[in-house]
Amino acid sequence: MRWNFSSLFKKKNSNHQIKAFVSSAFGISIRDTGLYEQALRHSSAAQKIKPGLKNSNERLEFLGDAVLDAIVAHYLYNKYPTIAEGELTKMKSKVVRRENLNMIGYTLHVDQMLDLNLGRQEMHDSIVGNAMEALIGAIYVDKGYVVTRDIILKLLKQHGLDTRVHDDIDYKSKLHEWSQKYKRIIEFKVLSHRNEGGASHYEVALYIDDKEYGRGQGGSKKVAEQKAAKQANDSLFRA
Repeated sequence: MRWNFSSLFKKKNSNHQIKAFVSSAFGISIRDTGLYEQALRHSSAAQKIKPGLKNSNERLEFLGDAVLDAIVAHYLYNKYPTIAEGELTKMKSKVVRRENLNMIGYTLHVDQMLDLNLGRQEMHDSIVGNAMEALIGAIYVDKGYVVTRDIILKLLKQHGLDTRVHDDIDYKSKLHEWSQKYKRIIEFKVLSHRNEGGASHYEVALYIDDKEYGRGQGGSKKVAEQKAAKQANDSLFRA
């Protein structure tokens, strides 16, 4: 959690402020400003507003959570056609977890746009992450699935989507299990190793029974080996 005294009580944003924020954060012009106003309104502020205005961002948060899940699931389904359902589920969870949404929300300065009235309470990071989900819901209602998908995938990739999903699957272990079962010999060979500006760079090849099945590059030998192993997995187990 973080203390954010400037956000413990805030008046609602003007239409101009909301339009400028959404344009800066997501690169779109909006149709229904009220949707985004609602997405940025915490329940603490919704309890104080005049009758007739829209309520808190909780319903849009619910919708945004489902849309985010669908976008990431669709992306992983297309990108990794050989990965089983259980592993895809783990990969998706790694991407959509609360800490990532909180971080993206702070990066986009969602916390500075929140309409809330917490009094002397601390502002939890989850409030920012929840608002981020609500904004995804607002974009979906306002602009449709395709625009929302493109925006969210761009944001996630900027924040390490592909790196995070690779953390959840050990391609080397999968290959070693397969090789033991079928009596095959696996060997990794370092093709090159250089230092550029203090950073290492490796290129590694993976051989199975003296035949090359994959290559990978990375800032460490381990990363390069995993990428080579992924390429070999894709070649061996392609549907």
